[in-house]
Amino acid sequence: MTSWPLARWVGMTDDHDEPLVRPDGHRYEKPESRETTTSKEVVYAVLGLLVVILAVLIATGTVPIFPE
Repeated sequence: MTSWPLARWVGMTDDHDEPLVRPDGHRYEKPESRETTTSKEVVYAVLGLLVVILAVLIATGTVPIFPE
């Protein structure tokens, strides 16, 4: 026999009737807008370019890693 508060608690956790809940328990998130995707692509491209420039500067000795 289950006490009333426990029975109520178990009943409140049932999410299987909600259509936005996936089987793994995560909720559905709407896809990103094209604006957001484009801005992320630009930011990643700029970050990648900075990393490549820094790598070239280190490889040529312009930016010393270990000062002598």
